[in-house]
Amino acid sequence: MASSTGRVTVPERYQGREQAYIKHRLLESYLEKLFLIIGMSSRKLGITELCYVDCFAGPWGDESEDLRGTSIAVSLQILDHCRQELERRGIKLRFRALYVEIDKATFARLQKYLSERTPSGIDAQAFHGDFVALREQILSWCGGRPFVFFFIDPTGWKEVSVNVLAPLLQRATSEFLITFMYDFVNWTASMSDWKEEIAALLGESVDVADRGGPEREKILLSTYRKNLKRHQRTERSWPARSAYVRVLDREKERPKYHLVYLTTHPRGIIEFMAISESLDQVQKRVRASTKQTARIRKSGMDELFNDQDFVDVEVGHASLKQVEEYWLKYLSGGVKRVDEGEFANLLENTDWFPGDFQRALGSLIDAKKVRNLDAARKRPKNPLHWERAGERLQITEDAK
Repeated sequence: MASSTGRVTVPERYQGREQAYIKHRLLESYLEKLFLIIGMSSRKLGITELCYVDCFAGPWGDESEDLRGTSIAVSLQILDHCRQELERRGIKLRFRALYVEIDKATFARLQKYLSERTPSGIDAQAFHGDFVALREQILSWCGGRPFVFFFIDPTGWKEVSVNVLAPLLQRATSEFLITFMYDFVNWTASMSDWKEEIAALLGESVDVADRGGPEREKILLSTYRKNLKRHQRTERSWPARSAYVRVLDREKERPKYHLVYLTTHPRGIIEFMAISESLDQVQKRVRASTKQTARIRKSGMDELFNDQDFVDVEVGHASLKQVEEYWLKYLSGGVKRVDEGEFANLLENTDWFPGDFQRALGSLIDAKKVRNLDAARKRPKNPLHWERAGERLQITEDAK
């Protein structure tokens, strides 16, 4: 949100917990979109229940009674909104939520909150105990037919090891958002004493001793995602898919953790990456505002310029030239029809944002190097419409 000075600030309940704010914004935006999409298609899919499972619920970091700064409150609010919106459209589904917490005192707060503040029409339940030990009980609670979204956000990292998550990944009609604690993994990945533990987390051993920066990050993250997908249950023509959001350290220019997303539907990847692209800009502005606020507190003096004016919104995006070259190589073999599945492939294979592909394609069309055979006129914003049957793209003689 924006303050009266024009700075982007986080709510007071998230002060000092800016990473949690980004995480909850993603959860809020994607969960709402997901449940509405699934709900609208529920009759076709044969789904009568939508379920949400928080495997490490807390509450943590918020001492208020309303817990507005927690995933518990965020998720219940979204479930309630989706239930009401679907009912307005004549779609009645059962909504259930499960929250798992091991700490005794924290679990007592969780139970009290659920008993007093669960919205009408939502069936919310809490399990007390260790997530790993409760996996079979969690799966039993889910049942076999409902659509389930698993939010797996531990404070540690061993709980999200590939083999630990494998039983949940084998469940059909499920999606996952998993916190991958990159700062710790990055620090220990080259240490011989941690070799077995890191291999268990990633699903295989990797050698990153001589790799640094983005290359090291890519190897560790891609290995983890690959092996999660290897365990994920798939059906017919729906392969396992994965994307992620990088959440930066609140003070340093390096990733704190990644939110790894798993699905089997191409639309999921596209929607997730579109929301991630919007959130990327929010994160940059929040970090700029947080740093400026810290400087002002330290100096006791306000600053003449707004930090938002110096945010480089393109940092972290692929360059226009890089994406243009990718398009030209991709289209070099002839006419390509880019539909929902193919566009999802492009996003997953590169980890680039949808806007990056659209801007580069628009630039190539303007330069008459690529033509959209199915576009009747120039489109200033999104030159590719991947929906429905998609559209055919062709490289021109000018680009050869």
